Amino acid sequence: MMEEKLSELPKGWIWVKLGEILEPSTKKVNPLTIEEMKYIGLEHIEKDKGTITGYGSSKEVKSTKSYFNKGDLLYGKLRPYLNKVYIAEFEGVCSSDILVFPISKNLNNKYLLYIFLNKDFSRYANLQVSGVQHPRTSFKSISKYVFPMPPLPEQHRIVDKIEELFTRLDAGIESLKKVQAQIKRYRQAVLKHAFEGKLTAAWRETNKQRLEPASVIFNRKQKVNPKPNDLQLPELPDIWEWSNVNNVSQIISGQHILKDDYNEKEEGMPYLTGPIDFGTKHPSIRKWTSKPKAVAFENDVLVTVKGAGVGKTNILNIKETAISRQLMAVRSTSMEPYYIYYYLVSKFPDLQKIGAGSTVPGIDRRSLLYFHIPIPPLVEQQKIVEKIERRFSIADRIEEIVDQNLKKAERLRQSILKKAFEGKLVPQDPTDEPASVLLERIKAEKEKNATEKDQRRRSKK
Repeated sequence: MMEEKLSELPKGWIWVKLGEILEPSTKKVNPLTIEEMKYIGLEHIEKDKGTITGYGSSKEVKSTKSYFNKGDLLYGKLRPYLNKVYIAEFEGVCSSDILVFPISKNLNNKYLLYIFLNKDFSRYANLQVSGVQHPRTSFKSISKYVFPMPPLPEQHRIVDKIEELFTRLDAGIESLKKVQAQIKRYRQAVLKHAFEGKLTAAWRETNKQRLEPASVIFNRKQKVNPKPNDLQLPELPDIWEWSNVNNVSQIISGQHILKDDYNEKEEGMPYLTGPIDFGTKHPSIRKWTSKPKAVAFENDVLVTVKGAGVGKTNILNIKETAISRQLMAVRSTSMEPYYIYYYLVSKFPDLQKIGAGSTVPGIDRRSLLYFHIPIPPLVEQQKIVEKIERRFSIADRIEEIVDQNLKKAERLRQSILKKAFEGKLVPQDPTDEPASVLLERIKAEKEKNATEKDQRRRSKK
């Protein structure tokens, strides 16, 4: 917090600079010369959470590391926008990119943890960096950060209240995440039932007199491919047929376009280079070309066939786009294109398996051509799409509400911290020793430690 923006604090509180009350530990150890200890790297500390996902072993690292005690505050100075901070629950060693602030009887380290987790501090630290590829802050830089310090007893009360409120908040967030997981399972169940014929079973029975068998979809000179011998495909309704993608669509393989033949100026035809994600909205276009080689049209189903995200599909809802060799387009010749799209979405795990097994994951053209697909009558395909989209629309609305509440929860977390640092979270106690007296004691202790350190250094000479 900048000094010119300092506001009035409750009685007994004071504004302090981080460097006035904290000093990072300088204790280093060589992991090769000590008994095995737990090791914390930046990869073990969660972003913005104040928690860890796990830890390693000192035997797994070789260079000199920082030592910490149980209760010490650890702060990651690399990429400070990640705001990786944690209070150690055990003794161990950590990355040299982590500042270690020893526990002190004159401070509540958990209060300091919440100061660090405050977005105001994160923004400040992120402005105090050097380096482009590996931006780092330093204690010298963040030591100038100004924050409100209450009396020590009130620090304890504030921490207790924050943890009480955060516990409730975390329980609510956990419930919301369970709903997210349930929505995901619901979508999967809808797709499974859709392509087994269960979603339209009642509708099909009511309309059986006007439904033609799926075989009429195919060219009458072309036989429906039998079930592949190596696949155990589920039984389908009587008027459905198992077939392959090549019987009901064309496959357009994407083609590479030379760098000199595409631009980012929105000149020419859009050019999709992949990978794409799931969705029924067209992927964002970043490149254009005046020399398209392979073109996908509106309602073509796009499949990522090379590299990251292999197997993911989208359906094009713009007029046309050139596609790179990372993509293939499935163009329906006799089917409802959205039926094909949703079916391939439901078979993402199978498409992933086809694309696995090499350094660069990839699905070859033949595998996609002969990928199995259940074929209902055309009118039933349209009814299936209608039923899927109606159910997905409800799921989308629920998911949107959940997402909004998760965002509200994060805002509430920051609101709790804001109130805490304004002295509005717990009542003040006029009998508490003022923070100004506490600050003098901290300074005296720092001066004493500095003197002792200097004497030890001189005695070694």
